[in-house]
Amino acid sequence: MLRMEPQAMARAIEVEQETPEYRSPLRVLVRFFEKSRDLWKAKYQVLQERIRAFRTEVRDLRRSRDRWRAKAEALERQIQNLHAHTQQLVEQSPPAPSQRSHGALTQPSS
Repeated sequence: MLRMEPQAMARAIEVEQETPEYRSPLRVLVRFFEKSRDLWKAKYQVLQERIRAFRTEVRDLRRSRDRWRAKAEALERQIQNLHAHTQQLVEQSPPAPSQRSHGALTQPSS
């Protein structure tokens, strides 16, 4: 007979009491637990695939957003440069003739 120390024996009894006693035959329990495990794994696989798909979508959307942002910023800089260039041209050009001088050229009718 196997001799156990009192602490080990107490632990073995405690584990034995914690283990639920099933009334179903082991072959039925094994099949049930395997099916449960397989369903859990399949569910987990589907969730992992969805997570990967979402991560890919988020990555693609971030790249697209960054490209559009860069394009918008470049166009904004181009608009500012054009405004500055236009303002510079306006400042350098001679003043436009006024409307009064145009009327002064006509002769008075007598």
